[in-house]
Amino acid sequence: MLRTLTLTILWSSIPLCAQVDTVLLTELGRYQHTYSIGTISNSSYSCRIDRMGRDYLYMACWNLGLVTLDISDPAQPIAVDTLTRAELGGTNAMNLEQRGAVLYLALGGFNDDQQGTAFATVDISDPTAPVLLDRWDGGSAFTTGAAIVILQDDRAFLGAMEDGVVAFDIADPANINYLGSFLPDTEWPGLVAYPPNARGMAAQDDLLLLCYDAGALRAIDISDPANMSEVGRYLNPQQPALTPCAYNNVVIKGDRAIIATDYCGFEVVDISDPAAMTQVNWTNPWNCLGASWFGSDGHTNETVLALNDSLLFLSGGDSEMLIYDVSVPDDPTLVGGHILPNDTAAAWGVDVFGDRAAVCLLNNSFIVFPPQPYYSRFGGMVLYRWEVERTTGLLAPSGLHRRPRLWPNPTTDQLSFTLDADPGALVRMAIMDAQGRRIMEQMVVLGRNGGATLDIAALKPGVHALRLENGSWTGLSTFIKE
Repeated sequence: MLRTLTLTILWSSIPLCAQVDTVLLTELGRYQHTYSIGTISNSSYSCRIDRMGRDYLYMACWNLGLVTLDISDPAQPIAVDTLTRAELGGTNAMNLEQRGAVLYLALGGFNDDQQGTAFATVDISDPTAPVLLDRWDGGSAFTTGAAIVILQDDRAFLGAMEDGVVAFDIADPANINYLGSFLPDTEWPGLVAYPPNARGMAAQDDLLLLCYDAGALRAIDISDPANMSEVGRYLNPQQPALTPCAYNNVVIKGDRAIIATDYCGFEVVDISDPAAMTQVNWTNPWNCLGASWFGSDGHTNETVLALNDSLLFLSGGDSEMLIYDVSVPDDPTLVGGHILPNDTAAAWGVDVFGDRAAVCLLNNSFIVFPPQPYYSRFGGMVLYRWEVERTTGLLAPSGLHRRPRLWPNPTTDQLSFTLDADPGALVRMAIMDAQGRRIMEQMVVLGRNGGATLDIAALKPGVHALRLENGSWTGLSTFIKE
């Protein structure tokens, strides 16, 4: 069944360039791993849509291994090959990257203390018959698994969890050469009792940004991979009390880093001086204000930039996928997503290529201990087509489009709004759900502040659009109902 989700946001200011108003997502199809009672192996942690334009998608599927899907019929993805855990040297597939006809795999289940750390290259000249080219094993020196791999020129960097960052020469993918490793200071900032883990990375020239989980963000000089060194560190200056800092993933846009901070949303940080990184924005969609890790509607795990780096796609855990306009990175705006908290599905990985987007989902339905922050029983992948609508500043002066100011957002029972309109004006109010269906409609008289308060207690959780119109103008904005 196809599902279409529309979120629309209009004028907060007159832009100097075209900005995205709406990202429209249409579900094309989904693939669910075979469900076996009593097992937790049916999960997809990371995925890549084939970068050579072929109709295939690759998934790092924990102890299932590397799974290749044929998506030539997107409505019915078919698994055409699996490189098993045994074929990958007995280590789980956790993350992957693609360059040309080669996949680069981060191996080693970071939630399985019986595994070590490994890195592998796989030839996908024939996607239906992947061939293992080479495999590096961390041996006794690297024992805590791997969370991510990134590529830069002829080098690859592996996030080796408690063992830090490992660098490789991959000029010949069939002959991986170890270059060096670096373990950042494990004592700073010292907010939690467990050790930091190398979770997410992004590189720009000689700078590598490391999301060090409990160790916050580190800036590392990688000009000499055999002698890497830390040149800066960053922690949210507004870090909520009793809240672990959980820095999971990062992308770089010019002199800005956009950092996924688990259930605290994401931060935009000025990295023009890596030794003195500063926060310029903190977007906190799930009201991370204290000890609320369990039961939060969102947990960002992976991020990816698209549309010439103007859009940010985030995996949102229980919120699955969020999309922000970051054409002005210091002022991100939510413009789309598949955001349906408490629907028993939770995303870990996200990928975008061309007009396709994919999220990888977990199955933790049989994990009794340790407790999980959300409940998910769909392990697999969902594939979407995405498209955007833009506006330009030429329309703003007409007064046809206005953006209501909403609070609180997210909200639970009541939603207040104001907008630039005359007090006492009679307007038609409509609320649409994530599928664009009108689920509430009434006439509203604007108060003295040009606004009103609505009772939304009966709405189901998720993202909704508020539309206001009086014949001469229209106002639209979005909010999250928890």
